[in-house]
Amino acid sequence: MSHPLPSKRIAGLPPLLTHVIRALERDSRRGARRTSSSRASALSELARLFMIVLPVRGLDPVDDLRDEIERIATRHLHRGEAEAQFRRAVDRIGSVKQRDAIETAHVQLVESTELAHYYAGIAAGITLAELGRTPR
Repeated sequence: MSHPLPSKRIAGLPPLLTHVIRALERDSRRGARRTSSSRASALSELARLFMIVLPVRGLDPVDDLRDEIERIATRHLHRGEAEAQFRRAVDRIGSVKQRDAIETAHVQLVESTELAHYYAGIAAGITLAELGRTPR
């Protein structure tokens, strides 16, 4: 099965990571289609980040790296929207209905952050494996 030419977004990435990104882009499950492109974009951006960071400083979880992962979550995984929704909901604490709104917003915030860190782990792991295969 042949693949179309790689997009600029995935060109130069490790082959296994390219396959994972393409699988995300092609995810046709109900409800997944609208988020698959943003998830693929997040994974691609995280992969590029780790291709730069890993050879220089390894897997040390420094604050600036964590902050960059959070920025990617905001750009591609709707973290900013979820956080804004959470803040609006917290400001209206009062009834059970309002608390439910807070819980829903909080779940969305946590899910987008966890997803960014999950993809960061995938990108780091695959990149690290690829760097281990490359002769120096």
